[in-house]
Amino acid sequence: MKRGIQLKRSRGLRPPASTLGPPLPSSERGRVRSWKICGKENVKDKLRAIVVTLSYSLPTPRLWRQAPGQGLPPVAPILNAHQPSTQRTEIHFLKQGCGEDKICQSNLQLVHARFCTRISDTEFQPLPMDADGTTALFALSGQPVIGLELKVTNLPSDPAQPQADGDDAHEAQLLVTLPASLHYSGVRALDPAEKPLCLSNDNASHVECELGNPMKRGAQVTFYLILSTSGITIETTELEVELLLATISEQELRPVSARARVFIELPLSITGVAIPQQLFFSGVVRGESAMRSERDVGSKVKYEVTVSSHGQSLSTLGSAFLNIMWPHEIANGKWLQYPMRVELEGGQGPRQKGLCSPRPNALYLDVDSRDRRRRELGQPEQPEQPGPREQPEPSTSWWPVSSAEKKKNITLDCARGTANCVVFSCPLYRFDRAAVLHVWGRLWNSTFLEEYSAVKSLEVIVRANITVKSSIKNLLLRDASIVIPVMVYLDPVAVVAEGVPWWVILLAVLAGLLVLALLVLLMWKMGFFKRARYPEAAVPQYHAVKIPREDRQQFKEEKMGTILRNNWGSPRREGPDAHPILAGDGQPELGPDGHPMPSTA
Repeated sequence: MKRGIQLKRSRGLRPPASTLGPPLPSSERGRVRSWKICGKENVKDKLRAIVVTLSYSLPTPRLWRQAPGQGLPPVAPILNAHQPSTQRTEIHFLKQGCGEDKICQSNLQLVHARFCTRISDTEFQPLPMDADGTTALFALSGQPVIGLELKVTNLPSDPAQPQADGDDAHEAQLLVTLPASLHYSGVRALDPAEKPLCLSNDNASHVECELGNPMKRGAQVTFYLILSTSGITIETTELEVELLLATISEQELRPVSARARVFIELPLSITGVAIPQQLFFSGVVRGESAMRSERDVGSKVKYEVTVSSHGQSLSTLGSAFLNIMWPHEIANGKWLQYPMRVELEGGQGPRQKGLCSPRPNALYLDVDSRDRRRRELGQPEQPEQPGPREQPEPSTSWWPVSSAEKKKNITLDCARGTANCVVFSCPLYRFDRAAVLHVWGRLWNSTFLEEYSAVKSLEVIVRANITVKSSIKNLLLRDASIVIPVMVYLDPVAVVAEGVPWWVILLAVLAGLLVLALLVLLMWKMGFFKRARYPEAAVPQYHAVKIPREDRQQFKEEKMGTILRNNWGSPRREGPDAHPILAGDGQPELGPDGHPMPSTA
């Protein structure tokens, strides 16, 4: 009799079966034989049962050759056809964390999958997002690796009904499919305890990460996949990584994608400066036909624009052009800044000067001989100093403008429509590290005297930018423009030479008189002009009595001739009760010595 035991695991496909038990020898007939089956440790699939099948059969009898004269051979035993020869049983694991119904309904969710820039071994910074908010922007600027941040949770979908789902997710996995431009390099986690086990295939294009067996209810795991960018080329425009969560618990899962748009950021920077940054205008108005040399135009100005590259050569990506918007006219067509020379250093190769178009100096004015001599000798430029015969002449206007009448600042900019520009374009061939554009020009003095003599200050704007022509569609150029301002003022020497107008003096005198009148009025209101009065001193009171002249003692003595001489020379002494003698007009009568004459009561 032959017996066998088969152990099977059903996972959609037919798994291999294990057969135990050899045929029973004939000596053990009538005995009972048992087998002990032990399961392996760390069994992954704990949701599906282990199926044990027991079957028995009889060995096939041997055929006996019947000799002549012999009887019938022995009859072979057979099994009862009405009884099954196979028995099947299932061994179930204890399902913990699957609810009361013992059915695990998980809720695995990939919360976010975003590309990041790797700063350190465990520090990552998310890439900026596109306008749609779902696509990352990856700049191809020499980054050897890129990180993919992944966060997986197993939480109930409805907190009000936590038993509906969110059970333990058995054999939770994350399957990652990478494009040909990315390759799996490693995995990192902020918490070492949450670091999953990730395995990839031979060409590192497919990765399987074990999230837990089971991934418990309420669990969250965050980790970073390190992806190599060695396969990204200048033709690569997009990165798409397919992500799929898998579990043997009951849950319907669909793949999601993490996308990033690849662009090549040109590592170019542009700076500019004007020398000098402040200009002055003065002198007399001259027509265009009167200009013979560049010194007849006005103040000299020079612009320097520097372009620097910190990455790969532009020759492998395309051709670049340095453009400068030169404000040569104001809005009414009059000259603003006259361009004399344009030179580019470093854009054509080592020690080669490039040509820009269009050509400057449209009036073919003579170049200053001192500047030409200085360039031939290779000396640095010096700021222009006017000679004794080149002092700025005052304006011929007989009606000067005061500072009170001057308008606010005015900006002359082509972008605002207040000026007209000519664009000088300079190609940057074989541009590796740096290129410097020099532009020499002159301030058109006559235009400022005619149009802006009543302005406090003017700001002239010169703009420069970089443009790239290439067949590569994903080229991106940031911060490739610059604004260079120059302030223009009326020369203070010319303002002093014009003098002060008469009406300014008149206004100053009237203002002074008005201030004086207000000051006097204020002092009068405060009582400054009132005289101080003091109380009168108490003097003795006299009661005068008029005595007729005939009754006076002096008259009688004069008439009688009895007046003594010493009475005329000595001062008269009056008694305490003496009273002055009043004349007919009511005034005290004076004696010979000039004192009032006393009278006796």
